[in-house]
Amino acid sequence: MKILKPEKKLRFSDHFNLGKTQAQLDFVDIPLETDINLFLDPYALYIGKTPWFNQAKNLIVDYFDNLLDAIKAGNELQAIRLLANLREPNDARMGWCTDKPDGRGIGTRQARELYERFRDSKAVQTGCLRDLIDCELMIPGISSDKISDMTINIIRHLLVQYTQEQCELWNIPMSEVETGSGWDPDIPGWRNEYAELPTFEGGRLLLVPKIAVRRRLEANHEDYLNKEVIPFLRAEELEASSGLVRLLQDGRRMVYKKDIEEKYFNKPGSHIKNQLHEFTQKHPELLERYKNNKLENPHPLTDYELEDAQTFPRDLGIRSIREQLVKVSPGREQANQFHDISLGAMTTIFGGSLTNPKKEQPVNDGRKRIDITYNNGALKGFFHNLAAKHGIYCPYIFIECKNYTADPANNELDQLVGRFSRTRGEFGILVCRTIEDDKTLLHRCRDIVNAGKGYVLVLNDEDIIALANFSSAGNTAMIDSFMQRKLDALLLS
Repeated sequence: MKILKPEKKLRFSDHFNLGKTQAQLDFVDIPLETDINLFLDPYALYIGKTPWFNQAKNLIVDYFDNLLDAIKAGNELQAIRLLANLREPNDARMGWCTDKPDGRGIGTRQARELYERFRDSKAVQTGCLRDLIDCELMIPGISSDKISDMTINIIRHLLVQYTQEQCELWNIPMSEVETGSGWDPDIPGWRNEYAELPTFEGGRLLLVPKIAVRRRLEANHEDYLNKEVIPFLRAEELEASSGLVRLLQDGRRMVYKKDIEEKYFNKPGSHIKNQLHEFTQKHPELLERYKNNKLENPHPLTDYELEDAQTFPRDLGIRSIREQLVKVSPGREQANQFHDISLGAMTTIFGGSLTNPKKEQPVNDGRKRIDITYNNGALKGFFHNLAAKHGIYCPYIFIECKNYTADPANNELDQLVGRFSRTRGEFGILVCRTIEDDKTLLHRCRDIVNAGKGYVLVLNDEDIIALANFSSAGNTAMIDSFMQRKLDALLLS
């Protein structure tokens, strides 16, 4: 009997013929015929430092403040109205995987049940629940999928804007469709509108930055229990030499997790989240410390982890960057192809730090254009250290691509420097094919620094291939080290 291999699910990149892997894209390459087991995490939005992430955070805070005000005031009608508009975010294709995207958002039918959960929650009554992130920690029945659904709907208009920018970047056709309701703080309330968006089988699609998604929410009640609450209680039991302390054969004293859970979190008829709230009331500093640690130690998913979340994972094709470069000859005729390859390569290599790429971005009232512009969203590593350790202002990273046969000269460097400003940033990368005279090019870049005009690093094919190899191995430390050596050569003259 012949066994048929399962058919690969169609993805966004397939439908629009992008010819790009997940590593080369800034957004999650969503499947179109099912959902992907990923969640938009509001904590990831809080962690992000770019303007887009700040706007998203502000929308979530504003919405949740309005919701809590309505619940605390006993305004049931208003609270249910706020909750009922959080419906069917199946256009983002995220959540628990099913055969077909069915939009398990919070609709009118679920709004009253959800309202009652909030209303009856002691965490709301005591003021311990302060933002959307806390819901997973302290309210039974509200988990990753519902919080993700809520977040998608609240920041819907920002996701529409982001989707449009990515479609412009990759020349993806769009159609005018209804966007669905998103939160508008100026009303304050829900606002629906029409906008240009990509579609599949007549339905709109929303793209989500891959840096904002998780397999499970960064802050969740099991993690909070295991990393803060249990260690705290274990230390107390050891200090008191209580009956929970066991003496091991090697002389060490131990308190087992299961004994702590049995003593403190085994109340009949009481959900673990309610018990965590009661504990947090007595020790609020633990929750504060837990959330601060999450902010300081984020764990964005790698491209490999994103692929692993797909029903049918694919090869990321990182090593194919070398083959792509070989196929493109230096010269004007294939400048666009080199530009496109460079965009995919930069996103592949620096995707954990540089986000939301824009191609041919106009500056200076449209008089000049930048080949590629990224938001610098780095929370650690080389691009974070540019500002934190070297004092280089760089909220945006500018990249110019030169498919020349000769070394870049002063004209090419000046073109990139002309994009710098005190408001946009003063750091850029010039991507070229080969460098014959390293010393002369380095001196030209040092002249820019010494003149106070900014900072330019140059990467050629050989550099891009080396960095891509590090990326293929998942070695971000080597990428940071490689770029730091480039910077050191520029600054330590």
